[in-house]
Amino acid sequence: MKILRLLAIGLVLAILSGCIGFSYYQVTDTVNGTDYYTKGVKDFKSGAVSFTDAKSGSRVTLQNHKVTKIDRGEFKENVN
Repeated sequence: MKILRLLAIGLVLAILSGCIGFSYYQVTDTVNGTDYYTKGVKDFKSGAVSFTDAKSGSRVTLQNHKVTKIDRGEFKENVN
């Protein structure tokens, strides 16, 4: 019982501290100006980024890009 209580407390603290949750990003292809929206971005040592586009579900990799963190409302507005 103590272990379950400790796990529950740890989970609540993680949620409150922002460790668990979603971040939302707008990724702009600086070559053609296309905007993509995603919940996660993977950076590569080469400077490229890779992510899953929320609109199409396609995996996208860009070398020339601008990544901007956005709020949930802006994300939903542009994806739906």
